[in-house]
Amino acid sequence: MALVLNDRVKETSTTTGTGTLNLAGAVTGFETFVAGIGNSNTTYYAITLPATAEFEVGLGTITDASPDTLARTTVISSSNSDNAVNFSAGTKTIFCTMPASKTVFLDASGNTTLGADLSVGDDLTVLGGIIDLKTNSGAVAALRMYCESSNQHFQTLSPQPHSADANNTLRLPDSGDDGTQDLVAVNTTQTLTNKSIVATQLTGTIANARLDADLQALAGLTSAANKGIQFTGSGSAATYDLTAAGKALLDDADAAAQRSTLGLGTASILAVGIANTNVAQFTTGVADDDFLRVAGTVIEGRSAAEVLSDIGGQASLTFGISNTNAVKVDSASVADDEYARFTANGLESRSTSEVLSDIGGTSASDAANEATALAIALG
Repeated sequence: MALVLNDRVKETSTTTGTGTLNLAGAVTGFETFVAGIGNSNTTYYAITLPATAEFEVGLGTITDASPDTLARTTVISSSNSDNAVNFSAGTKTIFCTMPASKTVFLDASGNTTLGADLSVGDDLTVLGGIIDLKTNSGAVAALRMYCESSNQHFQTLSPQPHSADANNTLRLPDSGDDGTQDLVAVNTTQTLTNKSIVATQLTGTIANARLDADLQALAGLTSAANKGIQFTGSGSAATYDLTAAGKALLDDADAAAQRSTLGLGTASILAVGIANTNVAQFTTGVADDDFLRVAGTVIEGRSAAEVLSDIGGQASLTFGISNTNAVKVDSASVADDEYARFTANGLESRSTSEVLSDIGGTSASDAANEATALAIALG
């Protein structure tokens, strides 16, 4: 049994009352309900009784019999307050019609409104580009998509409830290399390939996340103020204390800026050694009052005794004029250009005249005077 509509189907009937009508045959120029609608099918009908106010519009069922009949299955509107009319005697006209409440039409804005469910027997194409799904019950709208056969299983695409105040757009992924793409579900196990997670788009926590070992190690850390993060091995990480001084170094742009933060001068970048502009490096064991000696490319400390040994010196001196003694000045009146003469204890200063006297000599002037006197005497 199917609902069938057809043009130019009209018959008459003399049946009275509220029951099934016996059809008396087609009006000239029209065809019968059996011919136009078909046996056991339903159709929308209209019944009028000329010269009266009686009418009825409804859904009826056709039966091919002798005579053919129209069962008034459902009354849609009538002169009896939309109930079955108790038709009076007389010849009624019955014809196939389209009730106004069942029609689909464009309103003044060019839109069509359906008051009931819509069933499409083939593909549905919407040229406008936007489909609005709204309910008249206050419930959340839903789009059900059934399986490819028997229509036993379906999946529902549903928006957030009114309380969520959601106005966002859900955009499907592009096809990529594969024409079929699956959405990620919250309660199923799926493998994501070549996907990037942007940190600024993540909120809350991800329970039991299937992350690689490094990310799992990071996820297992407890964050706190003034803590740094470091990898302690493959797939393992730990936190460490990050002081204000450490953070001051970390935010420096380069090594020069870090030296400036540490208060280091240019000496901090000089080479170690004993060449020009090198920085000296001391060996271990350098002590207070040590003397410094270059040892290869480093500086070592030498005690006084070690220096004496290095230079072949003596730890203490014996003064005198004997062999190996150290000679000292033994005179309080030593002057420039004088001669030195050993004393019992050292050296004393002797002037020219004293040296002449010491050696029994005569000065040049005295010798000249004596020669002159001798010449006069010899006459």
